[in-house]
Amino acid sequence: MGSIITSIISFASTNIDDIFVLTILYSQVNEKMKKSYIVIGQYLGIGILVMLSLLGAFGLRILSEEYVGILGVIPIILGVKVWFDSKKEMQEPHAKNHGFIETDIDNNETCGKREQENHFSKIEKIKNLLRKIIKPEILSVMLVTIVNGADNIGIYIPLFRSYTFGQLIMTVIIFVVMIALWCFISEKIASFPQVKEMLQKYKHIIVPIVFIGLGIFIIFESKLLF
Repeated sequence: MGSIITSIISFASTNIDDIFVLTILYSQVNEKMKKSYIVIGQYLGIGILVMLSLLGAFGLRILSEEYVGILGVIPIILGVKVWFDSKKEMQEPHAKNHGFIETDIDNNETCGKREQENHFSKIEKIKNLLRKIIKPEILSVMLVTIVNGADNIGIYIPLFRSYTFGQLIMTVIIFVVMIALWCFISEKIASFPQVKEMLQKYKHIIVPIVFIGLGIFIIFESKLLF
């Protein structure tokens, strides 16, 4: 019974900030980013962290704590990407409204565009192949989850080391349930009218700031630069 309570407390205390990140992610739900992708990405991310912690508990250290800060680059890149994507979305309607102005395209321009299209079609084929393996949205959620919880490994390793095999199995089951609970709570918070309205209105500002801020915080907290 004691190990069950300890596992619940350890998950809740190390992932309390994850609720905020998940709430931000749920505010991004649309045709591309589905709710199921967030759940799958969260399970994959925490699953990888737990696996690394279990390996560390058995003496195999794969991710050194002093290099965790390097992972902070990932949310910074994602934050910048979200900012550029939102900026592009805001400019697209304007471009469509004024699209009728440019109707005459000469042959040289057409040939140049065809060459570019052939080049980009090859890139698209590679992208489509990767998408068949794993959705980019799932991968993004998974990476954010791993980066946000990378420092949890230092807490999980000594905890798992003190557990028996049966207690470890119970802990994994508890974590599986807690992840579902975290996703449920975050989705409900994101669906509150006031919260939803604010996130939808300012998500092009909030999301990049949160991701970039998270990356900077992780880099500085790890003392990688000092």
